[in-house]
Amino acid sequence: MKEMLTNNIQLNWLRTFEAAGRRLSFTLSAQELNMSQSAVSQQIQLLEHHLNQKLFVRANRTIQLTDAGRSFLPLVQDSMRQLNIGAAQIFTPLNQAVVEINVNTAFGVLWLAPRMQRFNTIYPQITIRQLGTNWATDFDISTAELEIRYGAGNWPGFVAHPLVKPKLRPYCSVANAKRVRQPADLESMVLLDVIGTPQGWNAWMEKMGLAAPDEQSHQYMDSHATAVSMAANGFGVCLMYDELMGEGVLAKQLVAPFVDTIDTEGNYYLCYQNDKELSDASRIFKDWILGSGAHSELR
Repeated sequence: MKEMLTNNIQLNWLRTFEAAGRRLSFTLSAQELNMSQSAVSQQIQLLEHHLNQKLFVRANRTIQLTDAGRSFLPLVQDSMRQLNIGAAQIFTPLNQAVVEINVNTAFGVLWLAPRMQRFNTIYPQITIRQLGTNWATDFDISTAELEIRYGAGNWPGFVAHPLVKPKLRPYCSVANAKRVRQPADLESMVLLDVIGTPQGWNAWMEKMGLAAPDEQSHQYMDSHATAVSMAANGFGVCLMYDELMGEGVLAKQLVAPFVDTIDTEGNYYLCYQNDKELSDASRIFKDWILGSGAHSELR
């Protein structure tokens, strides 16, 4: 059995098991790994067959780890962590490099912050220096190699990679979601609008066939991060991108009461000058961001 485990076990089985065991969802792990749900299920079955041991209990569209699965998960996670660290040190031998990046505040708070520990685990020798920015004038004076901007993606002299699907949907606290049964119910709630977003609540209401009443209460802020924080604290409903609501403390406090979305011209972009070569550390960080889920849905 020992020889079979060391010689024949496949790394993709372990990678899939780690994601499924951590998220306790084949659907969420499939999204994270950019696989189909059936492929995730098949990988788990192959691993279970190989080990001759059930790792998950499947019931009523939910999964839970078995006793063997709970014992095996930290071993797999530690092994993968050591493999990632070792590979990074061997194949990207950087000496305490520093990457400075100008980051749109909302993207930094809602997407980057919940994932930075993963990057640090793989590349502990690279320090990321984040500078929060919101407006075009902030980027005009930037000296950073990498930038995450919000806008239409048409900045002359820059390569721009889109990071989220350009669709917005309402998000609010669980308590407020219980008050909402149909779009018209939003007419009695405070709508949180982000200044500078090409499409907002008027566009969403129009798509729903609603005319926002003159007395509709609006609050305005210059960052989606502020809107999300206000909504998480129970004050109003914000429009947000699903990918920014996937992880993190604030994301866990919000739900989307409706599936209906609106397309928006605005998006978050990873940018860098097209006539300058990136440093090794910046290139590694760029590749990590583009390979960590934000970019995969748009490729």
